[in-house]
Amino acid sequence: MFDKADQISDDVVDDVRPYIDTLAKRTRWNLEARNALETLKRTLEAKKYVTFVGHPNRYHLTRIGDSCLYDVPTDRRGVLSPFRGKRVRLVCVSSGRFDRVLMGGVVSVTPPHLLRSREKPIYVFPDVGDHEIAYLGRRYMLIKSAGTSAIELHQGSFEVVDLNACDYILLDGAECCPIATFKCPTDGVFIGTLIGWTYRIKFVSFADAVSGMAKQNKRFRTVVLR
Repeated sequence: MFDKADQISDDVVDDVRPYIDTLAKRTRWNLEARNALETLKRTLEAKKYVTFVGHPNRYHLTRIGDSCLYDVPTDRRGVLSPFRGKRVRLVCVSSGRFDRVLMGGVVSVTPPHLLRSREKPIYVFPDVGDHEIAYLGRRYMLIKSAGTSAIELHQGSFEVVDLNACDYILLDGAECCPIATFKCPTDGVFIGTLIGWTYRIKFVSFADAVSGMAKQNKRFRTVVLR
C-alpha cells in the first residue's frame, strides 16, 4: 500500500506508452481496446514486470490502463520488495469487482534526494455511521451491523455490504474498507466470510475471529500471480 500523495504521473515515453494512451482514450470496450490491452500485457511481460493482485484503496488505480510511477522505499516489503530504491511503473491490466490485477516494473533509479524508508503506517477507517463499534485495534475495527448507514465495499463504490446478511463487519484501516463479515448463530460462535467470497470459517472466540479473518484476507488478497 502507498499513499495517493506518493503517486507520480506516468510521463515515461517508451514502447509501452502507445498502448496505455489507447486504453486511456477509449470510450467503449471494442476490438482496438482489447488488442491494445493484450499487446500491453505481452510488452510488460517481456520487460520482466511482475504481476500481482491489489485493492484499489491500496494502489489507487481503478480502470484498465491506469498507470502511475512510484518510488519504492528502501525497506519496502511484499511483492515490490525486489524494486527497493527504484522508480517503478504500476499498470492496471484487469478490473474485478473487489480487486485489480496490476503489473509493475522498473523504469529508473529513484533520485538520491528522494530515497526514503517507509514511515510508520497510518490506518484510516471508513465512516461507520450509526453502527456500534464492538472492537477497535490499531489496524482493525469490528462493528456491529445494527445500524442503517451504508458501508461501501471500497471508497467511491456503488456497492455496499448487505447489512441484513451479517451481524458484524470487520474493517481494515490499511485498506480503509470492509474485508469480512460475521454471522453469530449462537453466543461465542463467529462464522466468518471474506468480502467477495462464499467460503465460511468458524471461530469460537472473539479474538480468534478478528485475527483469523485478517490473516485470511492477507493470504487471499495480496498473492502474487504465478
